[in-house]
Amino acid sequence: MKTILLVIVSLSQLFALLPSSAETLKGVYSPYFTIGAALGAYAFANPESPVGAIAVREFSSVTAENEMKPERLQPREGEFRWDVADRFVEFGERNGMKIIGHCLVWHSQTPRWFFQKEGGKADRDTLVRRMKAHIHAVVGRYKGRVHGWDVVNEAFDDAGTLRYSPWRDGIGDDFIELAFRFAHEADPDAELYYNDFNMFRRGKREGVVRMVRDFKAKGVHIDAVGLQTHTRLSGPPVAEYEATIEALAAAGVKAMITELDVSVLPSPWGHTAEIMSSQEYRAKYDPWKDGNLPHEKQQELTRRYRDLFAMFLRHADAIDRVTFWGVCDRTSWLNNYPVRGRTDYPLLFDRSYRPKPCYDALIALPSLHKTSPGVGNLP
Repeated sequence: MKTILLVIVSLSQLFALLPSSAETLKGVYSPYFTIGAALGAYAFANPESPVGAIAVREFSSVTAENEMKPERLQPREGEFRWDVADRFVEFGERNGMKIIGHCLVWHSQTPRWFFQKEGGKADRDTLVRRMKAHIHAVVGRYKGRVHGWDVVNEAFDDAGTLRYSPWRDGIGDDFIELAFRFAHEADPDAELYYNDFNMFRRGKREGVVRMVRDFKAKGVHIDAVGLQTHTRLSGPPVAEYEATIEALAAAGVKAMITELDVSVLPSPWGHTAEIMSSQEYRAKYDPWKDGNLPHEKQQELTRRYRDLFAMFLRHADAIDRVTFWGVCDRTSWLNNYPVRGRTDYPLLFDRSYRPKPCYDALIALPSLHKTSPGVGNLP
């Protein structure tokens, strides 16, 4: 009972901390693009969740953080576990949000049984059958309820060629095309996306654009490409993301900013979001573990978000959605990646669920854009 009372008190305090203005992120950006957030069960399974309350107020789209990945939905062949994913979809529907399913086909967070059969590695026919069955089951269950799907995740390397994966190894280079065809069969009205990290790199950009053009020529349904946009204070350059957005628009698809956050911590190896990477904890990679980010770093974070969103606004005709990978610093994946146990500050709300200076800057930015549409790096 004490725990429940404390949660209720903290939630009531949260609403006092949130801006009293009628302005919200989803409101001020609605003329330009949808604003979304990725949520885990901690946000939508508990009706008193402070993170869920912020999501309902500020965002008009929700993406499943982990709850729709193959390892969660089908841990063993034919054994589907729908309960948590169902609650995610119900949360989005209850709050009038666009619901994004993430993700159907990925080399990571997929059970080994997909790629194995008695006697060794699964052959092409087995893998194609399993892929189709999984996609039809998942997309079919939420047909007409999930707005769009990340069909294939992270299939290209930075040079723009297909990376090694058990899907490609077992099926061949056409595994992405097959996945999109199966998803479109399961729900012809759902939007379908390809999603990847390091989309600021020229080689990957060109490889993905070639795939999009090939799909268009073959009549394979694809609506948008997701740029994960896990960034840092020092980079990658905004201009490189801008070039990717322009290239996708020229190829005939929308761009989506799908996993936006800005790490303020030192990086063991530069700008990358390779999920398989990891690093042992060292104090030099965790300089603000006391929970207090220095004022000058808050300013840098604000400038970084402002520069990114100024560019997004300039290309609003080519961008359909901007989704943050999380809501508040407390629950960000970057506290454990690429170094487990750190204290990072990558999002718009702090560990006490209060809006940060970067939030205020993003609320104000669309008004400045209206008066000066070519706005770039603001002072």
